[in-house]
Amino acid sequence: MAKKKRLNRVLLVSLGIPSVFFPGLILASILGWDWQYNLEKLAQSGGYKQSSEVFPDKALVTEVLDGDTIDIDNGQTVRLVGIEAPNRGDEGWEESKEYLEDLIEGETVILEYDAYQIDKFGRLLAYVYEDCKSNLGCENNKRMVNWLMVKKDLARVETYEGRRPLKYEKYLYSAE
Repeated sequence: MAKKKRLNRVLLVSLGIPSVFFPGLILASILGWDWQYNLEKLAQSGGYKQSSEVFPDKALVTEVLDGDTIDIDNGQTVRLVGIEAPNRGDEGWEESKEYLEDLIEGETVILEYDAYQIDKFGRLLAYVYEDCKSNLGCENNKRMVNWLMVKKDLARVETYEGRRPLKYEKYLYSAE
């Protein structure tokens, strides 16, 4: 009888899955999740970073947590990549959060990912686009919310020193 493989850190690293997911995946396997079938299926679909279940193209914004972080309908949290809005308790936090709520809470948005797709807290990192008709920054009936938050002076551009530049870094800086 063949020995059943165990789901462990070494195997998850070899599959390219971020360490933030390890505890949940291991717990799910202990509770009966058929990880061999599901991880094989994931590999066949192009791997973790190509999964539309993990990285959806569109999502309904269910809650705005602050000026640069939202929850979406699949239960994940999205951090608007390339910007930093004031943190809770800091000056401008409430204004930034309220603007983003008015802008996209309850709306379906388009998500676009860069080379960095997830942060150390397990949040998706994405450029968020809303539908628009003829407002500031509207191009082809969509507008990048990350850029708009900087343009409205409700967030600042956040780059990652010593790391590869973001795809829209120059575009974000053009909003300042």
